[in-house]
Amino acid sequence: MDDITAQQSSYIKIVAMASMLIDHIGLILFPQYSILRIIGRIAFPLFAYQIGIGVKHTRDIKKYFLRLFLFGVAIQFFYSISASSIGEDPWSMNILFTLALGVCAIVSYERKWYLLLTATIVAPMLLALIGVTIDYGIYGVLLIFGMYMTRENLRNLVVFTVLLTVITCIFEKDLIQAYSLAALIFIAKPLSVKVKIHWMVFYLFYPLHLVIIQLIHSIT
Repeated sequence: MDDITAQQSSYIKIVAMASMLIDHIGLILFPQYSILRIIGRIAFPLFAYQIGIGVKHTRDIKKYFLRLFLFGVAIQFFYSISASSIGEDPWSMNILFTLALGVCAIVSYERKWYLLLTATIVAPMLLALIGVTIDYGIYGVLLIFGMYMTRENLRNLVVFTVLLTVITCIFEKDLIQAYSLAALIFIAKPLSVKVKIHWMVFYLFYPLHLVIIQLIHSIT
């Protein structure tokens, strides 16, 4: 990854983490303020886009996948406790599993493992049948895969993302995810920041910010 690409990638990661932080503050501490959840919708499409960048530039795709999956396993217990404490589904699997499935879908396509690709895409739906949900579900996996496929053509990426989001909103009868389309602004016009975000930053930020927010919630 060249310096400009790395700087733009860091900018998108910073925006995504800030949006995610605002989203979880709204979810756990201030559920009465819907604007916080609306701002939080920006995060996932940015992470989905970054997964495609990560797959393209990683030197070891197996390590990349395992890192996402194992970190997901490591924090799942706390994630379930946190979800349960605010009345959310404790059987919901955290976003790292969604990102890992996205990587699996991309690799399956690139290696022409089409049966595995199909299984990966429908996995969230099949798991839901036994009461296990994955954060963002089939929409999440399709968004990661579709953004990767259209990453070199901004117009196609925008069209795909808009169509998938609209279909998801109609299917779920919930319009809040439509606000996620604002993420396309940051993808279309990424800024270069003179800092490189190490891959460990997100993996540590994700569980730590949840722990801190949950601690604040428990004492207030």
